[in-house]
Amino acid sequence: MAQSVKLNFFYNILLNISKVLFPLITAPYVARVLEPDGIGLFNFANTYANYFVLFAVLGIPLYAIREIAKMRDDLKAQERFVSEIMSLSLCTTVICSLLFIGSVFLVPQLYQNYAIFLISGLMLYLTPVTIEWFYSGREEFGYITFRALFLRIISIVFLFLLVKTKDDLLVYVSLNAVMGVVNIAWNYIKMWQLGVRPRFTWHFKQHIKPLLLLFSANVAISIYTMLDTLMLGFMTNYDEVGYYNSAINITRNLLPVATSLSAVAMPRLAYYLKQGNWEQINVFMDKSLSVVSFLCFPIAFGVMAIAPTFVPLFYGDMFYGAILPLQIAIGVVIAIGLSNLLGMQTLLSLGYEKLFLYSLLVGTFSNFLTNLIVIPKFGASGAAAASVFAETLITLVMFYFVYKYTQVRFHRFREVIISAFVALGFFPLFYLMQFGLEGWPLVVAFILGGSLYYIGIQYLVKNSSVMIFVNLVKNKISKKKD
Repeated sequence: MAQSVKLNFFYNILLNISKVLFPLITAPYVARVLEPDGIGLFNFANTYANYFVLFAVLGIPLYAIREIAKMRDDLKAQERFVSEIMSLSLCTTVICSLLFIGSVFLVPQLYQNYAIFLISGLMLYLTPVTIEWFYSGREEFGYITFRALFLRIISIVFLFLLVKTKDDLLVYVSLNAVMGVVNIAWNYIKMWQLGVRPRFTWHFKQHIKPLLLLFSANVAISIYTMLDTLMLGFMTNYDEVGYYNSAINITRNLLPVATSLSAVAMPRLAYYLKQGNWEQINVFMDKSLSVVSFLCFPIAFGVMAIAPTFVPLFYGDMFYGAILPLQIAIGVVIAIGLSNLLGMQTLLSLGYEKLFLYSLLVGTFSNFLTNLIVIPKFGASGAAAASVFAETLITLVMFYFVYKYTQVRFHRFREVIISAFVALGFFPLFYLMQFGLEGWPLVVAFILGGSLYYIGIQYLVKNSSVMIFVNLVKNKISKKKD
């Protein structure tokens, strides 16, 4: 029996908050121990391996979550589907792994650190048994969250115990790979305990077409996320690249919190669609719009307000050039939050992979053209503005597709406006706090005070998103008393 969406959403929020907090614990330590060139080699090796993973995995995670959700009540059907998907993945992984290993030994630059690259490729070799999508489709977000939190805590402990000097780079790479293997093994053992025993089969032809569409979307996203950095590097200087990437890294770390709902909602919407329950789908989508707005606006406006103080404290005095790019780039949190609602949660859940791909292609081409115009004149700030423009355009195109080709309709625009209006209050709040505080005390006070202000006002106006959490806590307390 599937857990409630409210509880699953809470678990996913917890998981994504941990993705933000854990790097804050480990990043300063790793940066000081491994130094810039060690960190650079680690990131380069992982990025290089992940591009082969992209081809090996096709579009399986998104597709498989939706399909598993449809057969949520049929364990035998799940076993058959898992067997077909893992068999297809095995074929693509063998090809991609051979190409990856061959390139490591044939390209001199890669061969110089072949051990680092080969170990970084471990997740590529294990792509067929990377089955996180199985538990997402079954809506087992409690299991996903607590397993991930446990492994992250263990990895931090071993990081501090084993990685002591710059010479421990190979140990650091191996530690990350081993944690990934443990995660996969844990998932696989649990699946067998559920009674799902996958077998190799050649009957996977029916999955290739929809997977290729999703794969094309993944490639479009991958190209799109690289464009800004590459064009900045060619058209300006490395200082601008550094400012932009520093700003965009903060934005990317905050994005999972704003998009937490999509992973939870996707399997439930696919299940409702199978039943043809459009009334329930529309009720669910209205709630989703409220939650996404409730999360996106305070993150975006809060970062805009605090950036001039936070950036120099976090990155150092040499990074004042990242303040304006961050204030601009953080706008993508709102755009991507809404596009996840319209694209991932709606178009993909309802089977409109082509429309999802077309939306991304519009964003990719608009980003490229806008970059050509604004980067030479505005550098990192121009690239940030181009990203916000492209993401906003993607959102508008998806909104058009949803209204034209589906029966999904939104009605709770009042709560969107209220969330935006209340979040605007962060600017005068931060301005007033500056009269008595500065540095990290100001940052901490603003985060705590701003959170209390925002949630308090939303509670007073009875925002449905706040009431979801309030009712969830009340139910938990009443159950304990019983």
